[in-house]
Amino acid sequence: MAKLKFIHAVSISLICLWVVLALPLSAQSSGILVVDLGRAYDSSKFAQAMRDAFNLKNQSLNEENTNILNALKKEELQLTEDRATLSPELFAIAAEAFDVKVQGIRKARLQKLRLVEDQFNRLRINFFQRINPFFDEVMLEFNAAAILEKKSIVRSIDALDITDLLVQRVDQAFLANEANSEIPAKENE
Repeated sequence: MAKLKFIHAVSISLICLWVVLALPLSAQSSGILVVDLGRAYDSSKFAQAMRDAFNLKNQSLNEENTNILNALKKEELQLTEDRATLSPELFAIAAEAFDVKVQGIRKARLQKLRLVEDQFNRLRINFFQRINPFFDEVMLEFNAAAILEKKSIVRSIDALDITDLLVQRVDQAFLANEANSEIPAKENE
């Protein structure tokens, strides 16, 4: 009975070992790799640094909006105070001018916010353009013919997923070159 349990345990261990060893080989032998682009972008330190730099650059926009809002509030309060001393006609003209001014500012601010939002959305595209050499490197390493986006695949073996490896390589290169705040030299190869 003990001998049978031992043989059973050894058999299970060998099967587990075979599965562990065979999975990485499946990525190398399949010719197809899988990457979760969203997870790569969200988890990469390089992408986070790009987002942080963008947010820092655009922090002044929030300060600008606050200053404009405060100035408009003061002007509105002054207009309200002036109402007591102005004739109804003059007050109507002043109120209309203030409303036109506010509408113009709102339109300009919304346009600027849309521009910033578009620039933020392009960060993702820029990130993937800048890490393209890493896709090539991993494809060569695994002798792969294609890398597919994970979300477009119904089912695959986890060993085909190179997302963590890609993020690790990009971030290692990024951290090595962080002082220059440039993407690694591989970009120019």
